[in-house]
Amino acid sequence: MNYSKSLLPLLYLLTALISVSCSHKPNEEEVINYGDNPSAGQFIEVNGAKVYFECYGDKSNAPLLLIHGNGGSIKSMLHQIEYFKDDYYIITVDSRTFGKSSGMDSLNYNIMASDYMGIINKLVLEPVNVLGHSDGGIIGLLLAINYPEHISKLVAAVPNLVPGAPAIEDWELELSKGYRAFIDSMITINDQSRDWKVQKMHMELMRDEPHISLDDLSKIKCPVLLMTSDDDMIKPRHILEIYENIPNAQLFMMPGATHFMIRDEHELYNRMANRFLSSPFTRPTSKGVLMKMLGMDE
Repeated sequence: MNYSKSLLPLLYLLTALISVSCSHKPNEEEVINYGDNPSAGQFIEVNGAKVYFECYGDKSNAPLLLIHGNGGSIKSMLHQIEYFKDDYYIITVDSRTFGKSSGMDSLNYNIMASDYMGIINKLVLEPVNVLGHSDGGIIGLLLAINYPEHISKLVAAVPNLVPGAPAIEDWELELSKGYRAFIDSMITINDQSRDWKVQKMHMELMRDEPHISLDDLSKIKCPVLLMTSDDDMIKPRHILEIYENIPNAQLFMMPGATHFMIRDEHELYNRMANRFLSSPFTRPTSKGVLMKMLGMDE
């Protein structure tokens, strides 16, 4: 496919599309510069990287770890920090190679999950609740799989288990392919408008990973809320397959929403996440309810 100059605006647009996981233009009422707040931020040396994180709220509250998506940063979770910080102790992180964090020597979802576990251990917070969106949802699943004793509940919004066509919509795969070609062209001409080598790493991460099996999902011990939208980048059947293979899971599909519901529909997104996190886990069945209505044992 020949990517002419007429496609350049579209390819630049993909940068925003990837990062929404999600940029937000602050309004006049916002006074906390999330992601660049010296009073709340610190670095940790973990797995050969300096990873930056910020904490908000009362440490005596239940801990809630927020994990952003590909192209995002702590700033991407603004709406979630604001919503949850009064009732939870918030830990929000720039994943390695994103925001203020380093770590270009090695980038994969397993090492990113290990980075997050390093922060949990540093703060002596366990078990923790986790809310992850997109790539953050993938990392959340890996935390629950690899460190089950440390995770209390998990909200995983639009994660995928594998790369490519089995999980991702064709239009997004084609757009990403074009953007990778565009990145290569910027590296070739030594363009300095942004760090294209880091952009390349981020795009190749999504192209090549993750590789989570259905058997891996059976290792998850904590309750999980799977969230998706009715017009997403991740195929709805793939989300359903994830839901069906986690022992204690609930599923929410947001109507009239997109992959960027974490920003565009943040009120409902946050309410549904909080409903799950703040309530005892239940998984009623239609059969069970009907049998009870009929006065019969299931």
